[in-house]
Amino acid sequence: MNIKWTYCLAMFFTLCLVWPTASVAEPLLPSEPGDELLIEQTFDSVVGLLFRDYSLRGNGHVDYRTARHILGISFDDPASQEPEVALHPLLYWFDPNQDGQWELWIDCEEEGHLVDVTRYDWRQGEDLLTLYPDSGTPHDSAARQFL
Repeated sequence: MNIKWTYCLAMFFTLCLVWPTASVAEPLLPSEPGDELLIEQTFDSVVGLLFRDYSLRGNGHVDYRTARHILGISFDDPASQEPEVALHPLLYWFDPNQDGQWELWIDCEEEGHLVDVTRYDWRQGEDLLTLYPDSGTPHDSAARQFL
């Protein structure tokens, strides 16, 4: 009887490993849509980014935004209205519920693979605030000795 249970358990575990899973995780960030959903495109030459605003639901409400690095701007050619930009975005903003709660995602490699995109957490800089709790800036305490 012991051998029978051993074979049954071994067969069960083998089937568990081989059996395909039915749950497929949806990506948290959708792919960049095409120009048909583009609402507005602007660029800021000071920060060096081209911004593209989209409405994924097609209702005119912006819920997806990308920012690409500007590689070059031709000031000599007045017919050229758009700057030369990177092929893939650096930054992605996504508002899945269109409620103003934006998520910021970063593609440090700028290769356009959504698996490489990481969500930015604004709390990543909180440790800097705890290093100098008594002063407004890190240099205040050093500057006080000269006053």
